[in-house]
Amino acid sequence: MFLRLILITVFLNPYLIFSQQKKLDSLLGLWKKDSVRIKQQPDSNAVKLLNLIAYEYMQIASAKTITISNEAFKIAEQVKFDKGQTTALANIARYYYVKGDYELSLKYLLRSAAISEYIHDLDGKAGMTNLLGLIYLAQQKYKLAKKELYTAVWLNKKLNNPKRLASNYFNLALASIELNQPDSVYYYFQLSKKISQKIHDEHLIAMNNNRLGDFYLLRKRLQEAIFYYSSVIQNTKYQNDWENSFAYTGLAKCYYQKKDYINAISYAQKGLDLAQKTNTKWDIAQALKILHESYRAAGQYAEAYKYLDLENKYSDSLSNEQTEKELTKLSLKRKQAENDALLRKNQVVLQKEANSQMLIMLIGSISASLSIILVLNVRNARKKERLYDDLQEKSEQILAQNKLIEKQNKELLLSNQTKNKLFSIVGHDLRSPFATILASFRMFKTGYLGEAEKEMILDKIYEQVSATSEMLEHLLNWANSQKEGLTTQKQEMCLTQKIEQIKDVFINTAENKNIELVHSYNEPVFVHADPDQIHILFQNLIANAIKFTKAEGTVAITYQQSPTAVLVSVKDNGIGMSSEKLSQLFAQSGKGISTYGTNYEKGLGLGLSLVKQFADLNGASISVKSEENNGSEFIISFPKQDLT
Repeated sequence: MFLRLILITVFLNPYLIFSQQKKLDSLLGLWKKDSVRIKQQPDSNAVKLLNLIAYEYMQIASAKTITISNEAFKIAEQVKFDKGQTTALANIARYYYVKGDYELSLKYLLRSAAISEYIHDLDGKAGMTNLLGLIYLAQQKYKLAKKELYTAVWLNKKLNNPKRLASNYFNLALASIELNQPDSVYYYFQLSKKISQKIHDEHLIAMNNNRLGDFYLLRKRLQEAIFYYSSVIQNTKYQNDWENSFAYTGLAKCYYQKKDYINAISYAQKGLDLAQKTNTKWDIAQALKILHESYRAAGQYAEAYKYLDLENKYSDSLSNEQTEKELTKLSLKRKQAENDALLRKNQVVLQKEANSQMLIMLIGSISASLSIILVLNVRNARKKERLYDDLQEKSEQILAQNKLIEKQNKELLLSNQTKNKLFSIVGHDLRSPFATILASFRMFKTGYLGEAEKEMILDKIYEQVSATSEMLEHLLNWANSQKEGLTTQKQEMCLTQKIEQIKDVFINTAENKNIELVHSYNEPVFVHADPDQIHILFQNLIANAIKFTKAEGTVAITYQQSPTAVLVSVKDNGIGMSSEKLSQLFAQSGKGISTYGTNYEKGLGLGLSLVKQFADLNGASISVKSEENNGSEFIISFPKQDLT
């Protein structure tokens, strides 16, 4: 499912006729001109200007949205401008929605909505209701999405805000598509387009025309579909790379159905170029698919296979992203359950407080009665004393049992954490070799290969399966030894031989990307460390180096020795990292640090956290040198053992 984003905020200082880039340049010019005064004397106008800039960056899915929105929020807090705070938070919520991180989007959405509710801001509430409708759309809750969008329509009519009304109607059309309501689809698209034309919103006009093109394409009315797609590309008033990529790919689909494969290939290539420029993953996948199909239909099998391979790799990436989105949905449900549990816990605490007050009163009454009884009957008091001793002993026994249960719970939690990490390690390390094997089998399924090519690929598959089988056996043996928790068993080991084994696993992956994998040493190098943990450490470093190196690149493993240490370098001339990414490298893991490789390879964001953990466990240190577009170098330093 793919949803085109429509998130509209009120423009406090609109720029009517400029294109999107000109509008952004103009706003940045205003900020540069006035930045010195704003830093010395911040005010609400500075917040409004920053929020406008952040909104324009959000429209092109730029990470600068976060930096600028945070600055706007900081100044808004300083000058006590509540409306500026809600707008800044709303821009961040919209950015995370564009990126598909619905949990973070919802977090900032709720913060913004809380301030809007406090200051009775109907405008902010309307924007947040629209965004909530989009989150429901992304989670395939279409009826709930329509309900929120109808509320947004009602609020924006009340506010007389045609810009947002147009976006609400567009989103209602998207929900109607998923609910298979074609009459509603056409009605809402036309209504949205009519309002957009009236207010001269060229971006929304382009989006409506693209979707109307889709509407007619699905109904095989190709000339009408071509008309709407072409109107987006030929609009001299407004050009947007994202919308143009959608339109070019739509035209390619039309000409493919007309069996005009030359035009289909031409338009699909233009769509792919623009989609790669804007890094819009769904659009890239669509363009690759139509290129593969068009080349195959035209009888150009080599090109067809090239784009089929790219399409398969990219489909795998999108599939992984869908899994992450499903996990996000589960996380949202879990957070809601936690909130419910917290509410129930608070109710229990209040009930306990009430019970305690009643108990205090009861104890006071009983104490008075006991005092009389104790005076009258010492013997009865002694019995009660013995009873108290018995109760005390039982209480201590219960306390000891509780401590034992708590200890067992901690051991069970540790065991589960270890099990989860072991599964993650095994899954992470098998991803790359199995991806290579699957890609080779896909080549057979296409039917485009000759006998010589098949024999060559079978040899490669055999080599890869043998190496992967050896690695799998190694991983499973290691995982079996770690059932009781991660332990380090150091011994004298030949590091060069270990890295040669790892190199054999990745040699086919490197060849498939046309990367030279070099392992240079003059003599065997030995270190005192856990062989299994060191295997996983360097396996991750080499896999990452290949992942982020482009075709014709080089990955080199080299050694240096000093009187006190053995230094191992894993160096590539790949895409490198920014200083910001470098600073976060070992501070976090998971999707916050994971990125796609040069061939759209997907990672779990787990590998480098394991590298750091296993380096620490083995007394080694790790350093990183990296520069964007100039590659990265990871250096592991093992201390030399004193053998005297």
